[in-house]
Amino acid sequence: MKSFLLVIAAVQILHCSGAPSPKAALRASMMKLNKITRIPSLCGITGRAVKDVYRTGKMSYNVDLAFTVKETVCSKNSRLTFDHPRCHLRTKKTAKKGFCKSRVEYFAGKIVDIDVECRGLRTFDRRSGSFESSENSIEAKIMRAPRRGAYRRVKQVRRIVG
Repeated sequence: MKSFLLVIAAVQILHCSGAPSPKAALRASMMKLNKITRIPSLCGITGRAVKDVYRTGKMSYNVDLAFTVKETVCSKNSRLTFDHPRCHLRTKKTAKKGFCKSRVEYFAGKIVDIDVECRGLRTFDRRSGSFESSENSIEAKIMRAPRRGAYRRVKQVRRIVG
């Protein structure tokens, strides 16, 4: 009887520890991505990887993900989710594709923040109220300041994009 109670106690401790679920983090990242992309169709996952899961506090964790996406045949207005069986990936060469990274923050087992950034897809930034293209921000981060005045231009591009 004591062993049974110890097992139940251990399961409850592990269940309530707030340990993150990478699968839930990916799903939440995709839901956010599909809200902020400019394309009228949902995006579906073509590849995924968990980059890191790390503790940031007593009951908080971050999950860093990398994943590739492609436009599906389902419209955002269809009320279907990106992983619905009817929402298969577009086969046309014109289908939008992207490489995305996300950080999902957990506290006490619940998702509290999701940050998604994609290359290849235009997204809507709710904070600034403007559309942005990740290609521009990546270009700005790669640029170096080999000559006088170049650093100022990079800061201006970052201010416009981010």
